Amino acid sequence: MRITFIRHGESTANAANVADSSVPGPVLTEKGQQQARDIVKVLGDNNYDAIYASTMVRTQLTAAPMAQYLGLPIQVVPGLQEIEAGIYEGTPESDAVKGYLQAPLKWLQGDLDARIPGSINGREFDARMDGAIQTMYDNGDRNVAAFSHGGAIMFWVFLNAENADPMWLMTNPLRNTGYVVVEGNPEDGWRVVNWNGTEIGPETPFRVEAFRQLRTLSRQLQQAADGVVQSFETRDPAAIATAINRGLADAGFSVTKFNRAITADIVKRIDKAIPKKEDAATDDVQAPEPAVTQVQSELKARSAATDLSDGNKAVPGAAKALKRSGDKAKPSVADARERVKSSMEKAGDAVRKAVAKASHADSGNKRKVKSEG
Repeated sequence: MRITFIRHGESTANAANVADSSVPGPVLTEKGQQQARDIVKVLGDNNYDAIYASTMVRTQLTAAPMAQYLGLPIQVVPGLQEIEAGIYEGTPESDAVKGYLQAPLKWLQGDLDARIPGSINGREFDARMDGAIQTMYDNGDRNVAAFSHGGAIMFWVFLNAENADPMWLMTNPLRNTGYVVVEGNPEDGWRVVNWNGTEIGPETPFRVEAFRQLRTLSRQLQQAADGVVQSFETRDPAAIATAINRGLADAGFSVTKFNRAITADIVKRIDKAIPKKEDAATDDVQAPEPAVTQVQSELKARSAATDLSDGNKAVPGAAKALKRSGDKAKPSVADARERVKSSMEKAGDAVRKAVAKASHADSGNKRKVKSEG
């Protein structure tokens, strides 16, 4: 399934620099209406089979020109609406990082229980968006345009797309009618293929993978801590002691899994990089030999055609001289191959030592977890 999430055009609340998550909410400004028409020129020929919009009027108004261009109805689906601002409703949008977005930023760090005061937490938000996407999927639509909201789109993508880089929130946030394209399905997960007009390759950068693993570790450690906190409600010393021991063991094992995952990713990246260098080096070394063979073949063909002997005055000793050149070239090729082989073996030894060192550290972590348990 391919989903193109499109943020709505400028609303009157955007123009007034006010956070407004009410339903149906404000309408578009004249600028926002023009943005809605302009986005059709950018995305209108992507052969969408369905158009969806949130329950807020600004997304429906933004979707209208696209729907008219494609001759498709606008399907309003609950779940795509903006993250409810709670007590921050009506506050300046420019102050969002200090208030409205504090909890969503914690979601990205793994704390899905963080709640916007007077609003929802990360689990509730994620489930709501997932429900809307499941509805699209169950309808049989596989290439959809979904008109939603900046916060809802960005935070859902960061929480669910395995190659999404949270730094985009700072370096390339979604402005009005900005868009994100993801591919995948509700069961197997999602990947970003285009962020705001920039194509995103299939490879997940190490920094993004490390952040994803760190977020998973944070969630696991939070769960371990929650178990200990809940045990105190029982006021049973035995239950509390058991919960503490289990929490320490779970936390230790989570750290071990994190180290193992990061080590495995590093080894995989090194392993993937080395064969390319080896192949390139081998290709460079092997190049001279076919060239010598080709010249020899051409000379033999020429000699056969004119019945020239090795002692012919016109080409005195040509075949013999070429043979001597070939004999000189072959040891050079063999020597170069040997040097490349030696370099590759040294690189392989270095990688094996690094892996062994990582495995030794991993074993040390396991022994530590066992002793703490």
